[in-house]
Amino acid sequence: MRKGLLFALPLIKILTCYGQNDTLAPMVLSASGNYSIIGSFNMAYTVGEPVITTLSYPNPGVPVVYLTQGFHQPTANNEFSVVLNFTSETCMGSNDGTAAVQIYGGIAPYTVVWSGSNPSNNNSYRIDSLIPGTYTVTVGDANGQNKSMVFTILSSENNCQIKIYHGITPNGDGHNDTWVIDNIEEYPDNSVSIYNRWGSEVWNANSYNNTTVVWSGDNSKGQPLPDGTYFYIIQVSGKSYKGWVQLTR
Repeated sequence: MRKGLLFALPLIKILTCYGQNDTLAPMVLSASGNYSIIGSFNMAYTVGEPVITTLSYPNPGVPVVYLTQGFHQPTANNEFSVVLNFTSETCMGSNDGTAAVQIYGGIAPYTVVWSGSNPSNNNSYRIDSLIPGTYTVTVGDANGQNKSMVFTILSSENNCQIKIYHGITPNGDGHNDTWVIDNIEEYPDNSVSIYNRWGSEVWNANSYNNTTVVWSGDNSKGQPLPDGTYFYIIQVSGKSYKGWVQLTR
């Protein structure tokens, strides 16, 4: 008999298993087969079914046995389900709705088809830059299973207009230490430039967000600027805002 393989006789089978902490005692299975469970072992047997054993020693002197049955293999769970998540626009006219699907089960490869007002990235699990409206997503797998879902991207009642303040006092007291521009984080595709009174640019940044990208009264090299009046140009969604800001330490 080949080492590592145990084959049943026509009517009976004897099997001994040892685990790291569990032992499945020797047993004789009748013509009707049997089902055994002890500790971490959980196996069903049929007469005439071969069992392949593999030994490993992750800890010195402590064997772990892996059993692979010849006929009774666990069946794959091919239940097909799809979870849809979507968000409506954050500001009036921002057109930044999103939608994404998560696929469970089924058989790959999958197909994802979006339809509606302005779907993009077809056959992608995620789409963005959606305008308000109704959309449909249909997901299919290689077995021909399909699931369709309808969802609606709502328009926002918040106009999210940016508000620009005319003062910054970076003295470390926790008040106005940085130049906050209200709602600019809702428009990540923006640019902000600061100029001195002679028209020279002293600081600039893209994607200004009031936290990680924010002006704190320094120049582009991180050196504190002197007190005085400075001028700004802010580009947001194709619009340009110009004005002044007073720096006082």
